[in-house]
Amino acid sequence: MNYKEFLETKKHSIGNFGFKANYIPEMAFDFQKYIIEKAVKKGRMAVFADTGLGKTLIQISIAENIVRHTNKKVLILTPLAVAFQFIEEAEKLGITDIEYSKDGKHKSKIVVCNYERLHFFDRNDFEGVILDESSILKNFDGKIKGAITAFVKKIPYRFLSTATPSPNDFIELGTSSEALGYMGYMDMLTKFFKNNQNSIDSNNRNIGEKYYLKPHAQIDFFAWVNQWAIMVKMPSDLGFSDDRYKLPELMLNKHTVKNQSLLDVDGQIQMFNKPAKNFNEVRHEVKMTIPQRCEKALELAQGKTSVYWVNRNDESSILKNNDSEAVEIIGSQSIDRKE
Repeated sequence: MNYKEFLETKKHSIGNFGFKANYIPEMAFDFQKYIIEKAVKKGRMAVFADTGLGKTLIQISIAENIVRHTNKKVLILTPLAVAFQFIEEAEKLGITDIEYSKDGKHKSKIVVCNYERLHFFDRNDFEGVILDESSILKNFDGKIKGAITAFVKKIPYRFLSTATPSPNDFIELGTSSEALGYMGYMDMLTKFFKNNQNSIDSNNRNIGEKYYLKPHAQIDFFAWVNQWAIMVKMPSDLGFSDDRYKLPELMLNKHTVKNQSLLDVDGQIQMFNKPAKNFNEVRHEVKMTIPQRCEKALELAQGKTSVYWVNRNDESSILKNNDSEAVEIIGSQSIDRKE
């Protein structure tokens, strides 16, 4: 490979890859139809839509549009345990040419797989790629992020989708733009942002916190983001009715357990318990209340379908040992076991 060929491999595809939508599901809401049509016409777009706005339906519909337009395959990348949701949603839409592949083998036009299994696939097999929960790209130095960007950069039709983009995390916006084939994040920083050191340091782990948007560039910056992203928290953001999305007030019930253990400070046992303030005090209180908190959690979960969300392995073990119906999921398990 000569140097010119090497540079060609580093380029993102350019141009407008969009086309007029050829498939809109009847069951889609009005604002969902608008998003599908706009995204398909653009060809490369991020859909930053809040939880519950139907991103799975939108993504499958975009994939079906690409399949009908090109008669080629589309890859949908998802986090663990989410692939099944796409298969179920496709069934509701009457789309049957879809499958979940764990090993890179596939026969259907729409293929769903996990990010962790991307290395099994050949990008030349696909005309389109859709990243579900694309906030994974914010992991700037991450191995997966690098693999994803390399995989998608030559694929004509590219889409990102997440409910949790961080509008103040400029790296996430930059890496999203870069993955779609638009401006790279470093170019974005130099064009729209400044930092206190007046320098660009790609090794700075706190880059999203240290950079600030140039005051005179605010309008241009968000106009630029608006060219390649749809951002919506409620249908009314796009001019549609919110009637289907008016939810009752969320009720939060807090249950408190008492810490019976006295704190040891520099070898001296304190006479009275004080509210935990610093890190050591909080850590002590968390550790010393594990039995009480687990007991309360078991009590609240009895007779219900519940999720125990824990911070410590010993909490997980206690709950698993005392709840015969509980299924424990921990990071050290295999991908298949966690899924």
